[in-house]
Amino acid sequence: MGSDSEAEKSQQRKEKEKKKMLAVAPIAKPLAGKRLCKKTFKLVRKAAEHKCLKRGVKEVVKSIRRGHKGLCVIAGNISPIDVITHVPILCEEADIPYVYVPSKENSDPKQHSTTKGLIPD
Repeated sequence: MGSDSEAEKSQQRKEKEKKKMLAVAPIAKPLAGKRLCKKTFKLVRKAAEHKCLKRGVKEVVKSIRRGHKGLCVIAGNISPIDVITHVPILCEEADIPYVYVPSKENSDPKQHSTTKGLIPD
């Protein structure tokens, strides 16, 4: 009996993950895998604790233009896509690594910014 409910829960989790992947924007490449996503969220959480995280498109773009280096984490399920289409281009020009994560909800339920931030080296 217990295994049936576990099987149902795992099935529901798989369906939920599929829905998240369908909501990902077509420009969201390179998209982080499950493991990298987990590590990225852990890194974002640590950077937020140390108050060295830039949140939101405006703040991240400003930091990139000022020459700050780090890692840019972008949510892949943003709607409309136009909000973040210029961020990867700026990152490439400034030689800043960036990665898309499947969902912004996974990163931190309290935060609702589209670009999770620029994490300094």
